[in-house]
Amino acid sequence: MTIKNKYKWTMYGIVIGAFFFWFSMRDIDTHSALESLRAAELIPAILVLPAGMLFMLIKAWRWSVILGPVAHVGMSTLHSAAYIGTAANLSIAHSGEILRAVLIGRRSRIATTAILASIGVERIFDFMVVVALFGVLLIIDPQLPEYVAIAGFVALFMVGAGLLTIAVLSVPSKVRYHLRLLVISLLPEKFLELNKNQLKRGLVGFSALSNPSIVVNIFLLSVLQWGCIIGAIWLCAYSAGYTLTISMAISVWTLMVIGLTLPSSPAQLGTTQLAFTLGLSMALHETQIPFAASVIYTVCLNLPYMLIGMICWIKVGKIDRRITSKKWSAEIDRRGKKAHQDSLTVPVEGKS
Repeated sequence: MTIKNKYKWTMYGIVIGAFFFWFSMRDIDTHSALESLRAAELIPAILVLPAGMLFMLIKAWRWSVILGPVAHVGMSTLHSAAYIGTAANLSIAHSGEILRAVLIGRRSRIATTAILASIGVERIFDFMVVVALFGVLLIIDPQLPEYVAIAGFVALFMVGAGLLTIAVLSVPSKVRYHLRLLVISLLPEKFLELNKNQLKRGLVGFSALSNPSIVVNIFLLSVLQWGCIIGAIWLCAYSAGYTLTISMAISVWTLMVIGLTLPSSPAQLGTTQLAFTLGLSMALHETQIPFAASVIYTVCLNLPYMLIGMICWIKVGKIDRRITSKKWSAEIDRRGKKAHQDSLTVPVEGKS
C-alpha cells in the first residue's frame, strides 16, 4: 500500500466514521450520555482490558495453529505481531494484515504471501463464527431487526466464498490439480509470469485446511477468541448501567465485525458507536446508555490496543537495530581479519 493509497484509505475511513458517529448521536441527549459515563461502574470497565488481552493471546495461539503445518513460529513473536497489526488496523484500516505478514516473514523462513494466506484463513473462520452465532441468534430471537439480519447474511455470503476455498483445498489431489489448471488457464499470461512463484508460496499458507483436526481446533479457538469480545461488550454495557442478554451482545458484535470490513476511522470511532446503538436499539428505546457503553469500549479496549501495539513496535525496532548492528560488526571484523591476513602474506618471487 503506497503512501498515497494509505492517505486515501484513511480519508475514506474518517468520512465513513464521521457519518457513523453522527448517525449514532443524532437522537442522543448529550447531557444524559455524559451522566451515564460519569455514573459508569469502574470494575466492569477495568475488566474489559483483561478480556481484550485474552482475545489477543488466543488470536496469536490460533495463528500458531494455522501456521503449524508450514513452520514453527514462537508464540511471543506472533503475539507481538498480532498487537502491532491490530494497532495498525486501528490507525489505518486493514493495513495491519500486511504489516504483521511482513514482520513474521522477516523473522521466519515463511514467504510473506504464505503468511498473508494464513491471515486469509483467519478471516474465513472469523466469518464462520459470525454465521454460527447468527444461527444462535435466530434460535433465541427469530424477530431480529432488519439490519442485524442483513449483517448476518453478508457474513453468510463471505463464509460461502471461504468454504468454497476450503472445499477446493480439501478435495483429492487430482481434482485439486485440475481445478488449479482451470484457474491458471483463466488468468492472463503476464500475470502468471510475474506471480507464478508468489502463487505457489501463497498456497502453502492454506496447508492447515487439509487437516480436519486442525480445522476443528481453529474453529474452536475462533469461537473462544470472539467470545472474549462478546464478553467485553457485555461488560461495557453493564458498566454503563444495563445488563445485556446474550442475543443483544451477539447483535452488537455481529454489526461491529461486518462494519469493520469497510474503511474505518482511527480507533474505529463511529463504527463502534453505531454497532452499539443499533445492536441495543431492539431492547432500549433510548441511545444514551448504548453510546456510553461504546465510549467505554473504545477507551478500555481500542486505545489500549493502540498503546500496546506501539510499545511492541518500538521493541521490535530496537531488536532489528540490534541485529543489524551485530551483522555489521561481524562483517567489519571479517573484513579486518581478512585485511590483516593479506598484509602478512609475502608474495614469493620466481627464480630467474
